[in-house]
Amino acid sequence: MTINNNLIEVIRLKTIANLPYFIHGIEIIPKNLKSIIEDGYETYNRNLGILTVQKEDVFPPQVMKELPSDITLLQLMRMSHQYEYVDLIVDSIRYFTDTDKLDLHEDVIRLGDVSLPYSSLEDMLQVIRVQNCIHRHMEDEQFRPLNERARLIQQKMLANKKKIQELKKSSSNDEQLTLLDLISILVSNANGINLFNVFDLNMFQFNDQFNRMKMIDEYEINIQALLHGADSNHINIKHWMSKI
Repeated sequence: MTINNNLIEVIRLKTIANLPYFIHGIEIIPKNLKSIIEDGYETYNRNLGILTVQKEDVFPPQVMKELPSDITLLQLMRMSHQYEYVDLIVDSIRYFTDTDKLDLHEDVIRLGDVSLPYSSLEDMLQVIRVQNCIHRHMEDEQFRPLNERARLIQQKMLANKKKIQELKKSSSNDEQLTLLDLISILVSNANGINLFNVFDLNMFQFNDQFNRMKMIDEYEINIQALLHGADSNHINIKHWMSKI
């Protein structure tokens, strides 16, 4: 099974409705803000950061050419005896699937009562990424030499250097805001969302509503600027009903 653009749209639609997504017999439930805060926002970010790492980030092209195309990062880590990082990946999968019953066998992964081939793992991880607003662009990744592999793994998994939430990447001001700030801003401005229900939102819903609110504000500010004589050549108006 391949997660194509049509399936991604289905996952997005189910997630914005706060519905679980079933893949290969595994139910993946979007985490809401309350559970994320209970477990710790740092814990959430760390686990999500680990699951954004792909085999192409760690192993150079000359190594990948010699391997089966469907081999997973988890298998490669086991083969190269990187058991510390195997444990990190397993713990992150447990975190997002809300199960402690995950066992690795030679040819399959046992998750609860379901046995999966390793080749199905990437589909499951892709669902988790979509539910949590991760959109990877592999062409933007920088290649690292093989002799830096261990350092690269540690950097990517533990330091979580990438920005996890798109909430903070639109402007320099957003990058300095904490999750508490973002929640406060949303409940102060968004229609129908308040401190009594905001924590029931999953991260995809929260991200969607926050960005839509920003688009509405920016649209109204730009229209007002034009009405007051601002130069239209210096204002980029994007209607708030546009695709986020």
